[in-house]
Amino acid sequence: MTTTEQVYTINGFAPSGVTELVAAIQQDAAHAQMAFHAATTWVDGTRSLTRMTFFDWAGQAYARDFSLTIDEPKELGGTNMGPNPQEVLLAGVNSCIVATFVEFCSVEGIRLEKVEIRSTGTLDVRGMLKLDESIHAGYQDMRWTLTVKGDATPEKFQQMYEATIASSPNVWNLANPVKIVPTLQVEA
Repeated sequence: MTTTEQVYTINGFAPSGVTELVAAIQQDAAHAQMAFHAATTWVDGTRSLTRMTFFDWAGQAYARDFSLTIDEPKELGGTNMGPNPQEVLLAGVNSCIVATFVEFCSVEGIRLEKVEIRSTGTLDVRGMLKLDESIHAGYQDMRWTLTVKGDATPEKFQQMYEATIASSPNVWNLANPVKIVPTLQVEA
């Protein structure tokens, strides 16, 4: 006779996974180490294809199979066949905030009906094009609004939101210096 174990989920998330991860990290800090990889190949014009085929976790590789076509709008010289890099950055931040918020609420037993984030990044292309050295190449600012609905009080949602912003890897990556080690390899 075979028995199947039911895993408790809330909001489509299994809080036991976080508990198990924390326990594994407490026993061996190597379980906290992850490395994500992306390989981008130029297609033509401003269009590129980025593939994510694996990530490393605690010294072991895990297969992935995702790709993104990234391009510029026609108005910026592209073919509009995908989001541009700045939109992908916004999507990465948005998705990180949503995932973290849902995880935190789920661990607290908060049932969610809606979680939506809308963001805007303001970019002055004079910096990127080196037309004005006083303007940096990146976003001048980023703004977002997280809209939520569920069975928590506004105060509890605020607490979950503040914990999310403090814990989101992508928010941290944008708000703090990250060591960057660029290399150029020229093929003959």
